[in-house]
Amino acid sequence: MTKFNLLQTFVLRPLQQGDIVSKFALGDKSKLPLKIFLQKDALTFHQNDIAKTYVLVDKSLSSPRVWGYITIICSEITIGESFDLDEECSRTCKYKTFPAVKIARLAIDKSLQGQGGGSQMVSWCVSVVKEKIMPVVGCRFLIVDAKSEVISFYEKLSFKRLNTENNNQSEHPLMFLDLHKI
Repeated sequence: MTKFNLLQTFVLRPLQQGDIVSKFALGDKSKLPLKIFLQKDALTFHQNDIAKTYVLVDKSLSSPRVWGYITIICSEITIGESFDLDEECSRTCKYKTFPAVKIARLAIDKSLQGQGGGSQMVSWCVSVVKEKIMPVVGCRFLIVDAKSEVISFYEKLSFKRLNTENNNQSEHPLMFLDLHKI
């Protein structure tokens, strides 16, 4: 499939009342929870500041049909003693828990899967965290609980799996991106 520039065709903006989420299709029954969240909970979570959902809508049409979405939340990561932070943060290295932004959900309509839209939404998220959050709120990491079928996707985007025994055995291992290293 051909990669496309998401922003030429779509705009990524906050989820709004009236967005058409009923046509959103993922093509795989294992991904049904992503569709159900978008249809039933995303707007309420967004409006109540529990999780913020940003949707891809076609900017050339008047109909706000959702073609993809990313949901982000505040979180933290417990990195343990084996994690090596930069030398310049020696005083902070005594901590085991660090602030993070979490990609809680990421989904692309089945008709657009494999064309680079997911990667572009993650890149957008990295930019938002680095440009808007980190300058005013402490935040060192971007994290995700990755399902086994998407681990390689996040690895291509420079996420690393947290190397702990519990995490390595988890059905949805925690992966992280150290924002100081990008």
